[in-house]
Amino acid sequence: MQILIVNNLVNPELPVIIWKKTRVLKWQDFKKKPDLESKASASSALGFESKPFIEHIKAGNKFRFKIKDMRFNAVFIPDKSWVMKNVSKEDSKLLLKHEQGHFDLAEEITRKTRRKTTNRFHDRLLIVQGKNEKIAKKDAILQADGIRKKIEDKLQSEFKSQETKYDYKTNHGLITEYQEKYNKRFEKLRV
Repeated sequence: MQILIVNNLVNPELPVIIWKKTRVLKWQDFKKKPDLESKASASSALGFESKPFIEHIKAGNKFRFKIKDMRFNAVFIPDKSWVMKNVSKEDSKLLLKHEQGHFDLAEEITRKTRRKTTNRFHDRLLIVQGKNEKIAKKDAILQADGIRKKIEDKLQSEFKSQETKYDYKTNHGLITEYQEKYNKRFEKLRV
């Protein structure tokens, strides 16, 4: 089970783990007290952070800006993730691998989004309004943020769809045949 949090910038007071191919989750990363009312044995809080980078182009008296880059990261949020303490040692390994799969799935979808946005929005010129540079820059930031928000909405929708499929096919990691297929698929992210 997981919780999806989509944010343009992760709250600096809320520590996160950004997905990296050299870093896998450990039970110590799950810091929240378990939800004793839940039927789940663990819950991974996952999210996405994104940030548009805007460049000001000097063009005489006109104010022009372009999107230089749009960055996206899949993140794991330890303070919102938990695991039940009564999981057996053998089940614990399988469960942790399944929870890592949620994080890997978020990264897989983030990579697809990165490719699409790089092709579509890199160096995209923004038509801005404003009588001075400060107001024009503010408009450029609002436009880029609107684009980022639309992309995040699609990212969230795609993740929810794929995550539902992941949990259904693997029965939350209990159908080892399907879990192994996903594990092999996710190993490709670490190459």
